[in-house]
Formats: sequence, C-alpha cells, structure tokens
Amino acid sequence: MSDFARFRRRLQEKADDVRARPVTYVAFGDSVTQGCMEHAAIEHERVYHHLLKQRIVRRCPLTVLNVINAGVSGDTAAKSEARWQRDLIAFQPDLVTIGFGVNDCHMGEAGLALFIEKMDELVRTVKRETEADLLLLTPNMMMLEDNPGVHEKERFVLPRFLETAEKGYLQMYVRALREYLDDNKLPYADTYALWEKWRLEGAAPHARLSNGINHPDREVHDRMAELIEARIFGGNV
Repeated sequence: MSDFARFRRRLQEKADDVRARPVTYVAFGDSVTQGCMEHAAIEHERVYHHLLKQRIVRRCPLTVLNVINAGVSGDTAAKSEARWQRDLIAFQPDLVTIGFGVNDCHMGEAGLALFIEKMDELVRTVKRETEADLLLLTPNMMMLEDNPGVHEKERFVLPRFLETAEKGYLQMYVRALREYLDDNKLPYADTYALWEKWRLEGAAPHARLSNGINHPDREVHDRMAELIEARIFGGNV
C-alpha cells in the first residue's frame, strides 16, 4: 500500500459509515508539538496538528478525525521512551507524526548516536505495534544570536543555546536524521528546509520564532501543516 493510503482509506471509511471507528491521529513530540509559543503561552488552535486537522476535514467534511496532542515540553527522543505506550501506542492511531531534535541537539556530538538510535526504536515500535501510517518531521531552526524576542525570564538559557548554535549541533542532528530517513525510505516533512530557504532570503531564524529561542511562530505552524498535508495527499507547497 502506498504512503498514507491506509489513512486516506480510513478517512473515507468513516465518512461513508457513521458507525465505523473514528479516525485517530497522534502528534508525538516536544514543545513544538505541545504548542508552546511565546513565554508562558500555549497555542491550541494554531498549532500545526490542529491546523492539519482543519485542512483534512475541509477535504473530508463528513469524516470524524480525532487529534491527540502528545507533545511534551523539553522532551527528547530518548526521554520520550517512557511514554511511548501510554501516549501513542495505547490509542492505536491511524496516523502518527514524530517530531524531535530541538532538545536532543543540546547533547552535542556525544548524543547524536543515541538520538538516531531512539528515533529508530520509536519508528520500529510504531510499525510493530500499530497499523498507523507514519510521518517524521525534521526540527525547526533555533536562535543563532541574542535578540529582542527573548523574554527576560527565559534569558538564563541563552548560554546553552548560543553554544549549540556556535558549534552547529542542530545542523549536525538534522543531517544525521535526514540521512537515516532517506536510507530507510521513511516519509518525512522537512520543516528545517523551510528555514534554510528563509535564511537564503536573508531572514534571521529568530524572526520566525515566537519566543526568540526555539518555538516556531503561528505562521510557521501553518506552513508545517501545509507541508504535512502535501505529503499525505500529494501536491507541492
């Protein structure tokens, strides 16, 4: 069965039969998935998976699609293992997206092998224990320099983020993740590529970060939803 054909079939099945099992999508990841935005703010409506739901129900207005927000602020691929069963497998979803990297990369070169190892274990667990179609997300870019968007109460994190930027750890993790995904022929939405394009156009990463540090703004979440929609249903963005 081709990529996401089962998920599309389930959408149609539920649209055709009101008594069919509801369609379930689990968005699994870190603070970006949770919907963290500016300091002390969580967005429930303009987070990428809710925006994706809106796009999907416009395509399939008679279906029922439930979205589980399984994002946890500060989480990494390795730390998330403790909740794989509770927050993902237990729902027996029809679609799963996985997004990690913005916290993992602070572990630097020493943590890179563990990141890829745990991403692979998570992918294998989803494939083995569910029938879900699976899509992975590359992480977004993070701050490269101090900027006015950083709230006073969050400035204590700047040394760690500036060191990560200076040493290129995030780029290192993105390269390794892309290589893993390509080698294993896994479908993914390349969020990081959006930021690469914007940088080529002269935009600083923090201009698209709601907290000036590592949380994409609401417009970026809409672009992420657009990317995922195109990957699931075909087409270009």
